[in-house]
Amino acid sequence: MNQEKKDRRTRKTQHLLCDALLMLLKEKRYDEISVQDIIERADVARSTFYVHYVDKDDLLTGAHGIFAENLGHHMTAHTEGSGASSFSARIWFYHVQAQGDILKIIAKDPAMELAMKTLRAIIHRSMQQGMKAHTQIEDASVPMPVIVDYLTDSLMTLIKWWVMDGMKSTPDQMNQIFQKLVLPGASSVLKGDNK
Repeated sequence: MNQEKKDRRTRKTQHLLCDALLMLLKEKRYDEISVQDIIERADVARSTFYVHYVDKDDLLTGAHGIFAENLGHHMTAHTEGSGASSFSARIWFYHVQAQGDILKIIAKDPAMELAMKTLRAIIHRSMQQGMKAHTQIEDASVPMPVIVDYLTDSLMTLIKWWVMDGMKSTPDQMNQIFQKLVLPGASSVLKGDNK
């Protein structure tokens, strides 16, 4: 079988499984949903599910799960352009906005905590990579892990507030809030102003 046909079948199966979980989340709580429920709704074999996902958490938050679905597209589309700094949060707000429908479904469900925990881990890795781009980091008066945690957790606080507020502000407006609230302190530390 050629690779393109196999990739298309893989994407189709993953899409069926994601859709099945989303439909089930509209009917019952995440912790009440089993892999059996998902495979019955998607009409795929149990072995097929496990070819693609480790468990239902992986289906929700894994590399090929529901939340990762549009991340690559949003990372590329929203990092370029005016106002994008090394620590731009724009891409993360666009990604969360793209997941708005599922977030509304799971807002009061344990799945929301899992989604936010996973998002924090992804953002943390991204912040670590972003910090490596700063030549002044070796001179920072605050250890790099503290700066990374500060930026990550500040961004997560804004994301959680934004989601609970109904995402009334645009991603660009949320990025501006992040820039105003968080970056002056981080920038001064990176430049060594507080030595």
